[in-house]
Amino acid sequence: MVVIMKLVYVFVVFASLFLMTINVNAMPCETDDDCKKKYIPAPGWEAKCIDRLCMSQKI
Repeated sequence: MVVIMKLVYVFVVFASLFLMTINVNAMPCETDDDCKKKYIPAPGWEAKCIDRLCMSQKI
C-alpha cells in the first residue's frame, strides 16, 4: 500500500512539473518591445515576440 502511495505521489509531482513548464513562455505580446518590458532573458539571450508570445532566442 505504501509503495502505491509513493508511486502516485511521484506521478503527481512529475505531472505538475510538466504542466508548469508548458506555461512558462505564455506571455502575450504585440511587438518585441512588449517582451523587453515584461521579460528579462538570461545573458546571451534576447526576448522576441514570436506568434504573439514572448520567447527567448540566442543572440
